Amino acid sequence: MRRLIAAFAALTLVTMASGGCRIKKKAAATKAAAVEEDGELASVLSVAEPRTAAQLTRGFYAVEANQWRWTAKNFSVALHPPKGSAENGAVLQLNLSIPDVIFNRLGPITVTARVNGTDLGPQTFSQAGEAVLKRDVPAAALKSDVVAVDFSLDKGLPPTEQDARELGIIVTSAGLIAK
Repeated sequence: MRRLIAAFAALTLVTMASGGCRIKKKAAATKAAAVEEDGELASVLSVAEPRTAAQLTRGFYAVEANQWRWTAKNFSVALHPPKGSAENGAVLQLNLSIPDVIFNRLGPITVTARVNGTDLGPQTFSQAGEAVLKRDVPAAALKSDVVAVDFSLDKGLPPTEQDARELGIIVTSAGLIAK
């Protein structure tokens, strides 16, 4: 497992060095877990927590206000499946916010989630503010030690002269919760 984590960290560093995503620190999330003592990946992570930053694999920008991160239109995390989820499934939870500036320009935003290639379906957010995406994850998608969770938005703000980032939504935490 330690070799897998080291390889994952090296891949993340290569992605960052080649101009991929920028990742950093911690967020205000309900009971967000950090990397476990034995070095395993967390099942639930706060996107601002330095110890879990390597689990933000794509589409996250630097930590803001020591709590949250902007995402690009497509973003991903790597999570450890919770105990018993390979038999019982789990619930994917993404704590997010759609700022007024985004909502006023783009309108409702649809977020689609995939876990290890299994499509969990879209969820549309029809107003600005804090929200939670929750999706049941079948046990069959949770059989590995590392679970790839990919999110995509149906739209985002393109880069501008004032901000070179493609902006999607604000995320504070992501995780897999045992059923």
